[in-house]
Amino acid sequence: MSPEEVHVLIEEYRDGTITPGDARRLADAIRGDREVAARVRRELEFSGHLGQAIDGDDEAGFVRSFAERQRAERGGAEFVSAFEKRIRSTARARRAEPVASSPVPFLIAAGILVSILGAFLARGGKQAAVIVEKRVEEPSADLPKEAPTPEPVPVPEAPPVPKAEAPEPSSPVPSPAPVRTDEPRALPSPAPGPKPSTPEPTRVIRATPVATIDRIEGDVRIDGKPAAAGAELTAETSLSTGAPKSRVSLLLSDGTRLGLEADTALGPILKGPKGTRIPLTQGTLSADVAKQPADQPLTIATPHGEARVMGTVLRLVVDQASTRLEVKEGKVRLTREAKSVDLAAGQYATAGAGSPLLARSLAPDEIVLHATQAKVTGAEWTLVRDPRSLTGVVLEAGQTPFKVVDHVEIRPSYATFTFFAPADKEYRIWLRSTSLEKGDPWTRDMVTLEPTRAVLSQKSPFFGALPTTAYVFTGVAATPGYTWMNGHGEEAKAEAAPLTVKFAETGWQNLRIYVGHPWVRVDTIWLSVTQKTRPSAKQAPPPLTEK
Repeated sequence: MSPEEVHVLIEEYRDGTITPGDARRLADAIRGDREVAARVRRELEFSGHLGQAIDGDDEAGFVRSFAERQRAERGGAEFVSAFEKRIRSTARARRAEPVASSPVPFLIAAGILVSILGAFLARGGKQAAVIVEKRVEEPSADLPKEAPTPEPVPVPEAPPVPKAEAPEPSSPVPSPAPVRTDEPRALPSPAPGPKPSTPEPTRVIRATPVATIDRIEGDVRIDGKPAAAGAELTAETSLSTGAPKSRVSLLLSDGTRLGLEADTALGPILKGPKGTRIPLTQGTLSADVAKQPADQPLTIATPHGEARVMGTVLRLVVDQASTRLEVKEGKVRLTREAKSVDLAAGQYATAGAGSPLLARSLAPDEIVLHATQAKVTGAEWTLVRDPRSLTGVVLEAGQTPFKVVDHVEIRPSYATFTFFAPADKEYRIWLRSTSLEKGDPWTRDMVTLEPTRAVLSQKSPFFGALPTTAYVFTGVAATPGYTWMNGHGEEAKAEAAPLTVKFAETGWQNLRIYVGHPWVRVDTIWLSVTQKTRPSAKQAPPPLTEK
């Protein structure tokens, strides 16, 4: 599961909008990935929800035990083993309970950690049907222990008889008996000898593993056949993941770990004297690459370019048009059509037709959020077309039963923007919006913004002493058409101290907007380190530039 997905699911759980299916998905990710488990626990502790999850019925002991085990663990393998053992014993004790009757709403309310148990029980009696696709090449390396191995021994003795009969018609002698007696005596010794010996070295070569499946979830296949944890990949086998919840973790012999998300296809991994080559034809791959010898790099090849890795933490996203490489640690060289760019930690680049091969910052000075990037929750916001906007689409606020001064944590409807931002930069918040002014314009000119896990330079006067980072922007209707605002939109109003935001930690961030007044339209949110004065009404944020 990608960091973006984990972050969004955590936020949905925190607000009580997570679906049962997504709750199980997050629970499986907690069980299968130590980093995800640590992140979930850290964020839940931060917001106070871990304490709520522990105050339950007798399941609470299990949750408390989970947290204590996680703090006390010395190695991931020991913790996961002990954790899974307890889950299996609980599952056997409850095997008679019907899956459909599990109280999903209670599990969601009790917390993500308790839902791990529900996810295990829900998956206990269900085995997904799979369709085995026929492979064009001979799959002899995949089936060394099945019936085809003993069958060739008796088969060679039967063919010599028909072969002996073939020359008989050409010869005038009609006596088949002497020919059958003599020829089998000459043929058996050479025929059985080389045939058993020939496949033996072939099987040994093909069975040499280049990677092992460490963890698996959902529909994962090796050469089109269902795969299982512990299965080995050779230099002649390919791997693919299917449905949206399918994921797999691979461990290479040098300690390199690869993570494949849903709808990802990996060709045969080739290891040789010039290094390791991994063909990624589509999908998303994350890699924690062990340090490689200088003359034997690890290369990840896509249809659009190659990433040459010496030892780093990276993420690759491949679609039909391009390949996006993000570097979290170390250095990586991305090459396309004889052109290369070197990426350091905190940078990304895109390779594809019509895309310049440039190193860009994962911690930019300018972050631009258009309405089309928002995820709408509830019914108060709607995406509508507006040719006056920068992208042609805006978010329009509808009616709401809440007042502007109501605390945002109790409000179930909002639009969320998710983006990557650093913790060491302070951004000024610019909002481009307008009001349709249906009725009194002074009741149609407010909208509320809330950056989560962040600190604002000033508190909104609408919320008094309440502990919140929500801020009410005013004066949307003060100017006809779209206007850029930094806290307020009244042109004649004296500029107050700038409204800025600084995030608590580097990573994926959320910024939400809530309806203040109906009929307000939001076009773009621009977080800027460099834009100190109010932009003109038609000014667009700067495009991405080379780092």
